[in-house]
Amino acid sequence: MSEVAGAVAGVASGDGAGTVGVTAGAAGASAAGPSAGNKFGRVSELRLVACERGGRTVLTEAAATMPFKVMHPFEVPAASLCGAAGVPGLAQKAAEVMVMSASAGIMAGDAQSIDVRVGVGAALRVTNQAFEKIHRMEAGKSASRSTRLAVAEGAYLDYAPQPMIPFADSEYAADCVAELEGPGARLVFEEVLSCGRVARGERFGYRSFKNRVRVNVAGRPVYLDNVVYDPATMPMEGMGLYEGFSHLGNLVLVNCEVGEGAFTRARDYLRDETGVIGAAAGSPVGAAEGSEAISGGITRLASGDVCVCLLGHRAQRVSDVLSRVRALLANAG
Repeated sequence: MSEVAGAVAGVASGDGAGTVGVTAGAAGASAAGPSAGNKFGRVSELRLVACERGGRTVLTEAAATMPFKVMHPFEVPAASLCGAAGVPGLAQKAAEVMVMSASAGIMAGDAQSIDVRVGVGAALRVTNQAFEKIHRMEAGKSASRSTRLAVAEGAYLDYAPQPMIPFADSEYAADCVAELEGPGARLVFEEVLSCGRVARGERFGYRSFKNRVRVNVAGRPVYLDNVVYDPATMPMEGMGLYEGFSHLGNLVLVNCEVGEGAFTRARDYLRDETGVIGAAAGSPVGAAEGSEAISGGITRLASGDVCVCLLGHRAQRVSDVLSRVRALLANAG
């Protein structure tokens, strides 16, 4: 039995199909230790395990420590999710989980660990309630998050947290590893990053932002994005970085069998939205035309999987374009 399937099977044998049990205790071993300045000396943890039961996806485990909270999952047709069509034995009903927080955002010293596991035949979508705010921190203090995603063969996970907003003088490091058991395990991963609170004059005002995302299929890496931003020493709005834009969006589809027809439709749509690449990059964010400007495109990875990368001036605009791309890629062909 694989590590992914074994981890899920370990909790699937219990009772509680269709129920969510939220425990206040530790959610399991964490890959991250407390960050600098963490006066509580502990890690905030979230653990979700989804399994297939009678054609439905149910959470067999939902464990959280403060400030995490988990809403009772919504049931949605699996066929409505991008990249979920055509998975043999996939549950007809997917579970959509919204993660909430009792905190105003990520604070100095916060250390968080998120562990999401999806068993054979289950289809799960995970998001959160609102934009994530990384608050101002005193010098020498920081915050961190470790995320581990595990998808079994014949399972599906759509992991799409809301955009992140790093405030001025914040320092944050995140590490996300997705382990897909094999070519039949599907993953859709989306993230959007803001430059900060533009209206408050905090454009790239954070001290440091690090974000590493790695996706492995059967232990083989197929996607790696390692972001290290240090605005004090890097020309964040220069060539090769944001080039006058303020928001970055990534969408990655792994093992989703995106056909050439769907890929071409998404590529043509993005060409229509971007126009001349970079032409409106420096437009003031308050200008109607400038605020809607988008730059970016779609490509295939060496594995044949699909990656979309966008730059824009508003988080909502970037998210809306990614949603449209999702819809185009979901259509077969």
